[in-house]
Amino acid sequence: MIIIAKEADGSQIQDITARAGVFSHEEIECVSELWEEYLTLGSDRCGYNFIVDREGDQVLGFACYGPRDLTNGVFDLYWIAVDPNARRNSVGRGLLTASEEEVQKLDGRMLIAETSGTPHYEPTRKFYLSMGYTIEATIKDFYVMGDDLVIFIKRLSPIRKNNPAPSYAKGTRDHLI
Repeated sequence: MIIIAKEADGSQIQDITARAGVFSHEEIECVSELWEEYLTLGSDRCGYNFIVDREGDQVLGFACYGPRDLTNGVFDLYWIAVDPNARRNSVGRGLLTASEEEVQKLDGRMLIAETSGTPHYEPTRKFYLSMGYTIEATIKDFYVMGDDLVIFIKRLSPIRKNNPAPSYAKGTRDHLI
């Protein structure tokens, strides 16, 4: 079941990030920092929204998304990771689809996912393509020499509310999954 992440999910989110096998120490620390902001400030103030796929007490994977500053209706998918033991069970697909649906509820029109261009990230790039994302840009040697930044986007149809479109400078969240 995909739900909004709760404080108790933090240790499993960190564990999944560390065991995913693709993230550097700095990236693992980044997830920890975003999680702390999420807990301390709340998603409305920090702009980070964490969701988890949970089976009982076990977190199978998580995603983190939020509004892109200085845009209207554009969101970033900051993180998506699945427990290595739960891969190939559509956990990643479910989390990405749920993220897209939540972004649409926030009148989001575009979701951006950035990843590495190294061979190690080939499965990630294939995953985004299989989910209907397109490669919008590639910046050569972005992370380090030989490691490109590949930017994927998916255009979404916002679910319009009866009120004016909100500003997405820091995001809002008034719903549950």
